[in-house]
Amino acid sequence: MTAAKSVGRFAAVSVAIIIVAWLVLRLIFTSEAQQQALLLSAGLAFAVQVGAFALLTVGAESKALPGELIIRWGMGAVIRLVVLVMFAVVANALRLPLDAALVSLATYFFLTMIAEPLLLNDGR
Repeated sequence: MTAAKSVGRFAAVSVAIIIVAWLVLRLIFTSEAQQQALLLSAGLAFAVQVGAFALLTVGAESKALPGELIIRWGMGAVIRLVVLVMFAVVANALRLPLDAALVSLATYFFLTMIAEPLLLNDGR
């Protein structure tokens, strides 16, 4: 399977996962400001996750270095952590509720990360 097809498949699965998680989180975070934080987190998580997965698919197809895939996976984890910390600052500046913003972003990241190894090996 080509990298583009893998990324497209991951994007579709990520959308489904994020929508289901968003529906569950809406039951917990019920205020209007919290709902906005959930949606902003969902969009950000989707963009970051698809980008991090694209980084992985390039590593999976290349045969450059032993362990390169795990290095790329680690880079993706660092990117997610940096985004989470930066989002805390941005959400605070936008006066979004930090509990809803950060819990939802971390939840979306975690749930979509679980799908990565399943879809990375898809087609092999």
